[in-house]
Amino acid sequence: MSQNQDHGPSQHPEQEPTRGQRKGQRAAEARDRKRQAALEAHQRGMVRKAPVAAGLAGAGVVVLVAAAVTAGSLVPPAAPQVDGTAVPAALNAVPAQSVCAGPPRLPAGAEDGTDTQFSPVSTSADSRLTSVLLSDLAGRFPGSTLATLPATTPGGDGGDGGAGEPQELTASQPEDLQQGTPATSGADGVPVREAAVADIASPGGEAGEPTAVTVEPIGGQATPSDAVSLYSAADGDLAGTDASSCTAPAHDHWLAGATTTVGSTAVLVLSNPSASASTVDLALHGASGPVEAPGTSGIVLAPGQSRSIVLGGLAPDEEHLAVHVTAQGGAVGATVQQHRLFGITPGGVEVIQPTAAPSRSAVLPGLVVPSAEAAGAVIGQDGYEQAGPAVLLAAPAAGATAEITVSGPDGPMELPAGGVVDVEAGSTLRFPLDGLDHDVYTVTVTADAPLVASARGLSGQAEGPVDLSSVSAVGPLGLERLVARPTGAVANLVLYSDAGGAVEITPVLSDGSLGESRVRELGPESTRAVAFDDLEDGDDAQVAGALLETAEGQVHAGVDVRGEQGISAYPVVPQQQQVSGVPVRVGY
Repeated sequence: MSQNQDHGPSQHPEQEPTRGQRKGQRAAEARDRKRQAALEAHQRGMVRKAPVAAGLAGAGVVVLVAAAVTAGSLVPPAAPQVDGTAVPAALNAVPAQSVCAGPPRLPAGAEDGTDTQFSPVSTSADSRLTSVLLSDLAGRFPGSTLATLPATTPGGDGGDGGAGEPQELTASQPEDLQQGTPATSGADGVPVREAAVADIASPGGEAGEPTAVTVEPIGGQATPSDAVSLYSAADGDLAGTDASSCTAPAHDHWLAGATTTVGSTAVLVLSNPSASASTVDLALHGASGPVEAPGTSGIVLAPGQSRSIVLGGLAPDEEHLAVHVTAQGGAVGATVQQHRLFGITPGGVEVIQPTAAPSRSAVLPGLVVPSAEAAGAVIGQDGYEQAGPAVLLAAPAAGATAEITVSGPDGPMELPAGGVVDVEAGSTLRFPLDGLDHDVYTVTVTADAPLVASARGLSGQAEGPVDLSSVSAVGPLGLERLVARPTGAVANLVLYSDAGGAVEITPVLSDGSLGESRVRELGPESTRAVAFDDLEDGDDAQVAGALLETAEGQVHAGVDVRGEQGISAYPVVPQQQQVSGVPVRVGY
């Protein structure tokens, strides 16, 4: 891991201001001129009023008093002038947090209710976490830590325990550097940017608990950072591969595609990394509409705790369940650990991550499918009918008609089923994706009412183990996004742009250096996969991640991961924004 703690002053006195700085200076000067002009006009008005007031006073005080009494009885007093415009109240920059899913575990102790504990069963299971963050332009790294989020005991109320002792990934910076002025260069006047890469084995400990990565601000703002966990196992009921990005906690999550039929286990994991207690409510949607179940409201999580709930205890025999998680108090992380058995044959593992909020459009990059022949052979087996590639939809409030498009490297593909489907209000629906060639795709959904969408990929062959992947819907990248790569895994960046676009990709190497940037063009409605291995520059350092900068258009991204034990995918959501203030409105 490359670190650089002391690079001298944060800004060189002779550094030329950037275009953005010049624009900000001009805007500030314009605001100053407007304020000065308003003040001068106000003062001129007061000067003109003074002689008039003196003359009236000399003409007779009694008349003025009588007039004032009469006017006061007929005309209401004028309301004071109050500027009700919301203005930002400056606050200190705060650390950015993300929650990482623990490795899949078999549930034990569910007889006490829907709460559960976990135990590992595979002798070959391996779990790792990769953390990548960039320095500021002076080469200084923000402090960062990794902490476990212990589970409550079955049936517990969330009042015991707390987050584990944090593990330092990069050293904490002094408060004045965290909240100071952003750096524009190093000590010699030249901008410096480096990376800190950490590879942690068994991040959640022996119990495989969820973890939280915390990254402090530096220079009053957040620096790009990302973390991803990787699980793989070659034996046992939990054989398969899963890669999951660490995502920011929130007060609202949607998770789509959980399965609670016989042979399937879906466990909702809620984690509270904040310093405040959180109260969570769940809303469940199944194929026949909303699912009413006890124990879905008032779920309390203490600070630094996690809690696991077997969804089969709340909504049994659902092939495609959607879960809406809302929290009051501290923001929470939410995932669903999913695994299957087809008889005694492992049916894969996956961690279902939050998908985009209900919308009339959704983009899901990173769907990997086998050939049509291989997929047909798998789903043709008894009990495997629902195992094929599919899109999973939920209509939370109103019924919707949706059009589904699957785009490969050469653009949209023709779907045998046509691609148009109706989803009833409050219900979920599975739309199979049959007849596709072996490749990586992007699924887009457009509808006349808000929908929640996810997709399911497949790997494996008939009469053998299979593995499934869960693909979430994501928004466009924004201007800049750092993406971590799972250590030692074969992985591809999957890029999509509806109208065409371009992305500048800068590889982040395991030795902390940044490689040579290159631009990748995207055609309209086409999917482009860029292998992390192809970003290497020929030296010994491996690619640990990539910095993505949108150069043209709106670009959506995901990552597909492939291993000997199966496949997985994780979304590249827009970078978590650092909050520098809250709107404050002054008024009565």
